[in-house]
Amino acid sequence: MNKQKIPTTLVTGFLGSGKTTLLSSVLKQATGRRVAVVVSVPLESSIDSEILRGTDFDAVEDVQRLPLGNRIYKLSNGNLCCAVQHDFTHMMKELAQRSDDIDHVMIETPGTVLPISFIRRLNSDDLVDHFTIDSVITVADGPALSEGRYSSTSGRIGKVIDPDLQFLYQAQLDIADVVLISKTDLVFSVIRKKLPEKLRALLSHDPEIITMQHGLVNPDLLFNRDCSSNKKVGIDKIQIDEDQVSNGFDSVMIEMGCVDSDLLVSRLQMLIREQDVYRTKGFAELPNKMMRQVVQGVGSRIDRSYDRRWAEGEVRSTRLQIIGRHLDAERLKATLRVAEVS
Repeated sequence: MNKQKIPTTLVTGFLGSGKTTLLSSVLKQATGRRVAVVVSVPLESSIDSEILRGTDFDAVEDVQRLPLGNRIYKLSNGNLCCAVQHDFTHMMKELAQRSDDIDHVMIETPGTVLPISFIRRLNSDDLVDHFTIDSVITVADGPALSEGRYSSTSGRIGKVIDPDLQFLYQAQLDIADVVLISKTDLVFSVIRKKLPEKLRALLSHDPEIITMQHGLVNPDLLFNRDCSSNKKVGIDKIQIDEDQVSNGFDSVMIEMGCVDSDLLVSRLQMLIREQDVYRTKGFAELPNKMMRQVVQGVGSRIDRSYDRRWAEGEVRSTRLQIIGRHLDAERLKATLRVAEVS
């Protein structure tokens, strides 16, 4: 490995597979490494970067606002969380200038984007002299894998229900140096043992397979792999327009006031039965609660937890991002607003 370059790990995987949970765990662990995590953030949403930064405002020592809406959050443990709204190359150039302060970069690729596109960007003339791709890690949803699905709501693997989804899922697996099977705690122990075998039946090569629970994995397994992943630029076996894949997904942002949490979840589950919703994530303001509730859904499974107290002067609201295909945005908004309370 060229020591003058910053080793970089790409983390890919389908919507809701557990990428953000994995990287949030890495950022919170004090391992002696100074890690910069880069995540793409939609213009109207800061949800992913908020989840990554942690549960406490005190975890953020400094915020640097860059051009084009990009931001770098310096965490108290020395790690960085980088939110990219527009220009990925600009953010990576900024990190290259901080090479003395960074031991490793991890990039969360959106679940709706072909991972090969990020390898091509890192191999561009602007970045190739500053970064080397240490490995590509693909996160596979354990419960979905156990049922033979892409995700909790998508078509079964091997049946050509949606060729774009099938290709995207397979492309994320084909490029992996390591596959992390996530959420294995949600799978019965008898089936859990068979997950690696199920996965190998889908693979055209022999990556290392690691199982994990609750997004927790030994960080030492993620770094210093030196897999020469830069050479995978031509790995795509099927010619397909990258924009055709990513533009086939809809993202709807919904902002409301205070809500009834149980009613919100029941309305979400009703919508999930009606529409092709793959991922739901956000924060809810609840009546008479001093803490913010985190709402995360993969298919019909919706988890809720409290992450932190609302800060003094912070604008309290309910913000949800819903990602899927052929979504009826007006129907989503009207149905969920029933959960608002005065």
